Amino acid sequence: MMNMRKKIGISLVRTEVYDLLKEEILRGEIKFGQRLNIRKLSKEFGISPTPVRDALLALAAIGLVRCVPRVGFFVTELNENYINETTESQIMVETFCLEKYFDEIKNSPDILKIYDEAKEVVNTKSRKLFDDSDQNLHMLIVRSSSNKTIIDFYEKLWDKMDLVRHLNKRYLDSNKEHLLIIESILRNEKKNAVESLLKHIENVKNETLKNLESSKVTE
Repeated sequence: MMNMRKKIGISLVRTEVYDLLKEEILRGEIKFGQRLNIRKLSKEFGISPTPVRDALLALAAIGLVRCVPRVGFFVTELNENYINETTESQIMVETFCLEKYFDEIKNSPDILKIYDEAKEVVNTKSRKLFDDSDQNLHMLIVRSSSNKTIIDFYEKLWDKMDLVRHLNKRYLDSNKEHLLIIESILRNEKKNAVESLLKHIENVKNETLKNLESSKVTE
């Protein structure tokens, strides 16, 4: 937690501050909508305000933090519009990559590894294993494009999606959907794979929206 964070030496650079704050936001240790006070953070880190401000600006650039002019920085608040926009972007990128780079995905040795992970989730019901497998599958679909611009965009988008993944309580159902996607890919059924992927993303969005109210910030 932030109030338990130990002081860090002056050698801490902006990138390290960025990585630490990003991790705390994604883990939920810093609440949605919470104000991020530069002077308070710099005191906790034991460094000057400049690298803290730079880190917050970088986090704002990927959508995890918002900057309000003459007011300050705040962790992004989750709302229906945030989830809808993130999901729409995910659909555009992933369905495009699955259609265009289907053969590359199908022939990747990683697809069988991810298939084994998904089957292991069925046996263990492990949420952590599912989260890892979930990221591996969706990243494989996009990274198979070998398009740096698309990949860079998607990796930033993933951070925004990661912010709400805990709201998907139906992870075992999502894992079944992963199996359907993978099996369609392995059977060389592109149309079924794309349709299954689209349905999966929409199902996750609906579940996330349903559970949104219980996760809202209490100031």
